[in-house]
Amino acid sequence: MNLEELKDFLPGNIQEVAEIIGYPATLKLVEKLGGITFPFSKGVGAFGKTRIALLVQAIGKDHADKLMSHFGGEDFYIPRCAEALREHRNRQFLSAFDDMKNAGESASMSLTILCPQFGFSDRFAWELLSKYNRTDANKQDTLF
Repeated sequence: MNLEELKDFLPGNIQEVAEIIGYPATLKLVEKLGGITFPFSKGVGAFGKTRIALLVQAIGKDHADKLMSHFGGEDFYIPRCAEALREHRNRQFLSAFDDMKNAGESASMSLTILCPQFGFSDRFAWELLSKYNRTDANKQDTLF
């Protein structure tokens, strides 16, 4: 997944992090620590050392040092970036759907196969297809 392609769906604070450590490391940070408020302490005391160890484990020492330098002493909420992750999933679905349609598969069969893989209903899939102007997918397959 390329987080930079989803830049418009990212919260401002995560875009700031990406400017500091880059998008690949930011994705790792969100995957490992998303959804928590991270106190960027100075690493003093047992709790501070444990937190720094978690950060280093998630993104590596160099990136952790950059964030500690930038946000040192602040509490920073690391969002889960659910909107960006949903958009990524939706784009993957649309790409897989297009591949199946281009291979000659019907829209309804494509949804029968893809919806369980992507974890959503066919109704949601039809809404996505409509939203992204896959108008040819909205036509019913011929019966005869």
